[in-house]
Amino acid sequence: MSHQTRQKEIDRIIRIYSRDDARSIMEMVERHFMVLHHRSQVLLALSGIVITTTGFSGRLIAGTNQLAQWLIISGVALVMAAAATVCYGVLHLRWLTQHEGNDIEQWLDITLAYRDRKTRFYRVGIIMTMIGLGLYVGSIFVMLWLPLDFPGINSIR
Repeated sequence: MSHQTRQKEIDRIIRIYSRDDARSIMEMVERHFMVLHHRSQVLLALSGIVITTTGFSGRLIAGTNQLAQWLIISGVALVMAAAATVCYGVLHLRWLTQHEGNDIEQWLDITLAYRDRKTRFYRVGIIMTMIGLGLYVGSIFVMLWLPLDFPGINSIR
């Protein structure tokens, strides 16, 4: 799929909705923001799961060796940085009616630029989350590959 310019997107929106149907155009743009916000909430929920899991098993994982420590600390830090990026870049609010513009085209240009900026923050957050989760899973892999001997546990085998 080729990347279209913002002006081509504006022209296409106006062609589909007509220049006089500002309400429908605004509703369509609002749906774009809703998609971004819903996806951001999923990312934040995933971050919460990482933090909760770390609270239960982080000490055990980090106790395996220095590699596991580095992986879990880096993974959790990156996931939290991703959450902060999404909160700052995507979830802060600026109402669509606050965007300037003398006509629907100018308003669309400003609003779509705002949407695209939020989308870039979301994409950065997703990449950071995926790398952080990869590091986190790596720490679990190290823990499972090199299990610690605990008195009483190994006698169960």
